Parts: sequence; structure tokens; C-alpha cells
Amino acid sequence: MRHHFIGAEHLFIGALMLRGGIIASLIENYGYKPEYVIDAVRRHIGKGSHQRLWAGMPNSPRAEIILGIANDLALEDGRADISERDLLRAMIEEGGSIPIRIFARLGIDLPLLTQDILSFSTTSAVPLPYVKIEFAAGYEGDPIIDEEQLFVLRRMFYGYARIRLERRLLGGYSGALLLAATPIQQDGSEDATVVVKIDDANIILEEARRFERQVKTTLPPLTARIEERPTAPETSDLAGIKYTFISGIGKAEDMREAAWRIGLAQLGAWLRHELYPTFGRAWWGQRRPYRFPAWQEYDFLLPPLFILDLLPHGEQAPEGALLLRDPIRRERLKSVELGDTVVLAGFSISRLDPTRSAVQLTLGTGIEGLRRAYRVEVRGIDLRQDTHYLGEVIEQLAGRVYATRSELLLSMVRNLEPDFDPTGATIPSLPPFERLPNPLFHFESLLDSTIYGSVSRIHGDLHLGNILLGPNNSPFLIDFAQARTGHTLFDWACMEISLLNDLAMKTVGQSWADARRVLTRRAAFDGGFETTPDPILDDALSPIEALREIVVITLADPNDWVEYWTALTFCALRAVHWESMPIGSRRLMFLLAAYCCARLAPQPGQTGDSSLTADGGLTDASASGRSGSGLPPAS
Repeated sequence: MRHHFIGAEHLFIGALMLRGGIIASLIENYGYKPEYVIDAVRRHIGKGSHQRLWAGMPNSPRAEIILGIANDLALEDGRADISERDLLRAMIEEGGSIPIRIFARLGIDLPLLTQDILSFSTTSAVPLPYVKIEFAAGYEGDPIIDEEQLFVLRRMFYGYARIRLERRLLGGYSGALLLAATPIQQDGSEDATVVVKIDDANIILEEARRFERQVKTTLPPLTARIEERPTAPETSDLAGIKYTFISGIGKAEDMREAAWRIGLAQLGAWLRHELYPTFGRAWWGQRRPYRFPAWQEYDFLLPPLFILDLLPHGEQAPEGALLLRDPIRRERLKSVELGDTVVLAGFSISRLDPTRSAVQLTLGTGIEGLRRAYRVEVRGIDLRQDTHYLGEVIEQLAGRVYATRSELLLSMVRNLEPDFDPTGATIPSLPPFERLPNPLFHFESLLDSTIYGSVSRIHGDLHLGNILLGPNNSPFLIDFAQARTGHTLFDWACMEISLLNDLAMKTVGQSWADARRVLTRRAAFDGGFETTPDPILDDALSPIEALREIVVITLADPNDWVEYWTALTFCALRAVHWESMPIGSRRLMFLLAAYCCARLAPQPGQTGDSSLTADGGLTDASASGRSGSGLPPAS
């Protein structure tokens, strides 16, 4: 860390690194991984200077005070040497060090911590009693759960005799494990069913933090809540979290499956008259005007700006190399080519990938950097030798361009085995369209456009897999890892992606022709032209009608759909590279992005960005909706 001294923070981190030590064990019991707390300390103190201003490695004045208190505690106990317990008690008694401030930020009660430190014994580190896991008679879903997930699952239900897995929920596209589980006590009595989520520890801990800060006080009284701290075992990279239901949910059922049972037409009405009113009062209904450049909200959905290979040790960036620092002049980014050298200054680490020796950097700070623009991936960093941590600000780093965002997007489209030239200005469609604009040519101009919309609290990952159907058809939301204040229409663009993937594409095949068939019928919902009825597909698309009603409510201007088409463009482009999504759905997502670009094309007599008009407008002029608004004609 380039700190040429020993402070309380260094003593604390050293204690956290003791496997099975007092503070590492207690932190784990409180629902945090030691590594997570270490990163929190490092983010707070930052790295020191490359220049050493004194000889040796002296203790800081505060460390001397703490060590003095710890020495007195040891002497009172008849010992000459300081123990970890003495050190921790001394830090709490001194009261002003960085570790104590981190405890306060994490919500750890200091009097309780003091009691736990005093009562801790090595017997608390013995293996936990075995918790039996059984599957319900009607268990649905893939029964395979790997050993590490089972380990976390048993830790989450420590003290119970067994847990019964009712069903595996479909969840999202991240690969997280979602289960409906019923805990069973030693006497055989059953507790209420809960929803369990197991994922990467940093993601789970961030989800818990977001729930406390962004969500907890705004939820309706009868809905899913996180009532316990996460379970983050020290020996695992995974962690788990429980969603409890105050009303008692019984058999948990996510809307991806429930939609087919209740009927797709009824699903649309449910979204409009149950989901939106329940959460809209404190979320989407509390929107306020928001004028923003599109990149500010949507750049993070796209691949990184560049993938850089770190320059070899000792090699200097050449004269004239592109320097990226805040504020960034966006027009300079378009001139970067393969092999160019790029220098990053003031970027912070938003993700670490030791398996690939890579880090992801952004101009945003801390975990929030994941939501910010200008992400860059840098390869060739030895994370075993160099100390790096989430949120660390990198003073300067230089690398050679291995890939640009445009090339990454083009590669994703080629993976879809297109039946057209993905480098062409337009792509084929079905009547009444002849050609649609290739979104790979237009996403940059859309990022630079200004959106006149609204901002509110949003879920951030609103899809059918994160919605549960409760008693009396009441809605329950889960997975708040992306919850934040953001563009209101983002949630509903995500919902349309889900409706098209989870419902419409399930009724057809996976070919490009099938994807075009779905897009043509989906476009018919926007009015302006007639197509041949397609009863089965039209039924699957019927919830789109209700979604349009919600979009109209949440538009800043009900007569101007530009902000929705823009949001939908980027949400669709993001889904193109979701490998967990079927290839047919990803093909549809690319076509949908092209269709949205066509909707955004200025009409004759309208001023605006002409980049979409050369070959990209809808061939059937009547299919373009109301001139200049992008609004679907009234049905």
C-alpha cells in the first residue's frame, strides 16, 4: 500500500488475515467476508506516495496509543505478550481509529462486538453441525447444486435440523442460484418458506447494502425483505442472502412460470394494475424531471470502451499517446484504433479478475463505478504480486489497445451467425419493412444524444424472474443488487426485454426468421400498418399492450417516446451478449435495437441527428408513427 509506517489500520488488516482468528471469525458471523472489510479499510485510507520521506517503519501515534492500551490489558491479565483479543479491545477503547469508523459504517454494534471479543473461544471455530438438505416431492428445476453452494446453504441455516428445497427459481441472467427453501427445526416444526440467493460474495454484500440504503424504507408492508445479515463464509468466494415474506408466501412462484398458468393476457393486466401501483407509489411515481446525456445512464450496459494490454514493465507510453482523465472529451475516443497506446489517469478499480489477470477500471469511485461510463478492461496485471482492491484510484496506467467497443459488439453479432453482412449500414427485415438501420453504426450518436426524461428510484433489474406471485396475486420483488436512483424508463425497457425473451420467443423457434417474425408482430403493436394475425404469437405479445400503458404514464412527455426507444436500444444491445439467453432471443435483441434506431430516425421536415436517415429509416413511412415524436399511433 506504499505506507511507510504501521498504523491501527495495518494492525487490524493483519488480524483479519488470521484464518480462524477472533476478528475474522466474528466478522464472518456478522455476515461479512474479511476480504470485504479489508477492501473497505483500503478504500478509506488509499495508497501512499511512491516517495519515502523517512527511514524505517515507525508506528503511527495512534498505533502507539493502541499498543500501549493493549499492553496494559495483557499485564492486568498476568501476561507479558499482547494477544489479538487485547489489540481488538484496545482499538475499541481508543475509539477513533479507522477500523472503528469502518465498524460504524458497516452497522456493527461496538458494545456487542466487545462482548463477543471477550466471550470468543477457539471452540467457536469447530465445524458446524451437519444440516440435512432434502428436495420436496414436487421440486422443479435443475437438482444439481455444486458443493460450494451446498456449503453456503448449510451455513445459512445453521441451527436447523434440515431444510427442504421447494423449487429452483429461474432468476436472471447472472448465474446466481435462487431457491425457495423451508427451514425445519430440530423438533420437526417448519418455519416460513424463504427465497435464498447464492452468488459471488461481493455481489451479495453489495445487494444487502443497497437494500438497506435504497430499498428498505420504500417497500410496501407485505413484500420480500432482507431481515438477516448475509452469510459470507471466510473459506468461500460465495455468499448467501435470504428474502423473507412477512405475509407468508407459501409456494414461491416467479412470474416466468406463473405467467403461463394465469394466462398471458392476465399477466399484462397484473403488471398494470398490481405491480405498478404497489411499488409505483414510492418508486416510479416519485419521478422528477431529469435532463441527461444518454451515455450517463446507459454507457455501462455496453462492453468496455477498450481492452488494453498493460505495457511491459519499464516501457514508457510514446509521445502523443491518448490520455484519458476526467473530464473526457468523447470525440477523441472515436479515433482510437488497435495497437494505439492509451494512458488512464484517475480511474478506479471496479472489478478484479485474478483468473484472467485483469482489472476493470472506471471513472466512477467504489462499487458505484459499475454504473458509470468509460469502463476500460486492462489485462496483464499480476494480482498475486501487486496489491489492488475495489475502489482503488489508479494514478496512472498505460496499455496497448487489444480491442475496441465497436469490435467487441461486432464479434457478439457474428457469434449469432447472422444471415446478413453485420458490417453493412442496414440489415434485412420482413415486410412491411425492407431494411432496418444497423445499430452498430448508430449507438455512438445515441450515447451522445440528450434525453429529456425523469429520474426516480428504480429496481435496476426488473424482469419476470425477479418478480414473485404472492397470496391474493400480490407482487413481491427480489434481487435489489442493482437498485438505485436512475432513469425511470430503464426498468420498463428491461421488462420488455424479459417479455420478449421469456414469453414471445418461447412460442417460436431460434432462427433469424423466427426472430424477424416476432419483431414484425411486436412492431404491429405500435400501429400504423396491418400485418397478418398470428394468434399464438399475438397472445404471447399481449402483455406488451399493458407495458405501453405503463410507459405512457412514466414518460416525461406522453407525446414523445424518444426516451423509451433510446432506453430500449441499449437494453437490447446489452442482451445480445448474454450467453445465458437462448440464441434466438439474442438475435431478436439485435433486431429490436435496429427497430428502435428506426423509430428514432427524424422524419421529413424534422430537425435532429441525421445519422439514422441515410439508409436507416423505416421503408414504410406509415410505420414511423407520429411525425417527430417516435410515439406509436393511438390504437
